[in-house]
Amino acid sequence: MENFAVILAGGRGERFWPISRSGRPKQLIRLLSDKTMLEDTLDRVKSIVADENVVIITGNEIKEMIEECVPGLTEENFLLEPIGRNTAPAIGLAAAKIIATKGDGIMFVLSSDHRINPVATFVDALNAAKSMVEKEGSLVLLGIEPNRPETGYGYIEVGEIKTEIDGFVMADVAVFKEKPNRILAQEYYLDGKHLWNSGIFVWKATKIMEEIGNFLPDLHNELQKYIEVYGTDKENDVLKEAFNRIEPISIDYGVLEKSDSVTVLRANFTWDDVGNYAALERVLERDREGNVVVGDDVKLFDTYETTIMNDMPGMVVVFGVSDLVIVRSGDVLFVLQKTRIPEMRELLEHLKRDPDIERYL
Repeated sequence: MENFAVILAGGRGERFWPISRSGRPKQLIRLLSDKTMLEDTLDRVKSIVADENVVIITGNEIKEMIEECVPGLTEENFLLEPIGRNTAPAIGLAAAKIIATKGDGIMFVLSSDHRINPVATFVDALNAAKSMVEKEGSLVLLGIEPNRPETGYGYIEVGEIKTEIDGFVMADVAVFKEKPNRILAQEYYLDGKHLWNSGIFVWKATKIMEEIGNFLPDLHNELQKYIEVYGTDKENDVLKEAFNRIEPISIDYGVLEKSDSVTVLRANFTWDDVGNYAALERVLERDREGNVVVGDDVKLFDTYETTIMNDMPGMVVVFGVSDLVIVRSGDVLFVLQKTRIPEMRELLEHLKRDPDIERYL
């Protein structure tokens, strides 16, 4: 049975505006290395997934940007959603394509914008998860040991240990838990029973399709219609009609929280979803005053705990401030107090209502 890397790459990364915009989403930014985040994601799985078995799920507009930024991809590497409908329809569509073309396959479901280190340990975890899938038919998700009381992630309460494969403990999922408040996050961090939900999954295409049928029958029916016409001149029309009817829902809420086939693998690599500007302090080097600088021609004086990004020619001078995010990108200069980082989406929604600002988004 062949391995497939299913990479979710349809997001806009609005919490990194103005570095990330409609014409350059987060997964296509060189934020953490000299490669885009999508390229880093592809590099992590190249040792276990053949190039032709990479499936990038995105929309047509982002596809064109990906092709410009990531060399070597073919039309077969893309699976285009007519409209974004959250992760359950996207993952179900990938499973349907694999079933239609190969009969079945092992799916490594990944996000296009995570930071993971070391890569070798990550690959070992994927292979251990694959062994569990082949042995038990499980839906395996990778859980991450918390290293701080994080309120921005969902958590998994670990249940009874099932087995150990190549040094990785596999356990039942007792409870999925939503993003907690600060007090609960501290409890989860200290009690040793909770893991972060990484959003990284491993399973057979036929198994996730079966579970979609159990818990999301309307979605399952639409995907079955797609399988029946795959490769014919009806394929695109059927897919468009299906996504117009499908209700948006996440794979976690729609399937995993209801299924009794879910296993969590306790991962031991470093992981971050790099969800907003606060993440840069965790994943990039800070100077002695706690500042993070991305880009060239930045000069700091009496400045502390501040993140500065500059991707334009010319100098940025910062003097006598602290606890800010300062971003100079293209035709926008953006200054943000760090405590307001969680409100980035609300800010963008406000800006979208102003027609004079639309060209900057």
